[in-house]
Amino acid sequence: MNTDRRNHERVPYAGRAYLTYGGRCRSDEVVELSEGGLKLKSSARIKPGKAVKVFLPLPARLGWRLCMLKGEVVRRDRVGHGDDRLAIALQDNQDDNRGALNEYLNAHGHTA
Repeated sequence: MNTDRRNHERVPYAGRAYLTYGGRCRSDEVVELSEGGLKLKSSARIKPGKAVKVFLPLPARLGWRLCMLKGEVVRRDRVGHGDDRLAIALQDNQDDNRGALNEYLNAHGHTA
C-alpha cells in the first residue's frame, strides 16, 4: 500500500531556511523543495499540525530573493543523531511568495 501523500515533484536543494514558530526562529538545512512543501533537516521538536513560516533564500537572476512561505508541519521523522527531518506542507491560498518558489522550481528542472 502506498502511503505517500506528495502530489508534486521534489527537487533537491542545498541551502538553509529560517523557520519561525511559536515566537521562535531557527536556521535549518533544506533537503528538498516542491510546489506543495519542503523538507528540513532539523532537531526542532515541532508536532504535526503546528503552523510555521519559512523564510527561504532562493537564487535569482540578480542575486538572492528571500521568500516567505506559510505552512504546517505534517510529519516529523526521527532519524537520530541530530539528523531528524521535518516535512512541511505549504498552505493553499496564502499571501506568500509561492510564485517565486514556482519560478525557482521551473528553472531547475521541475515540470508542473
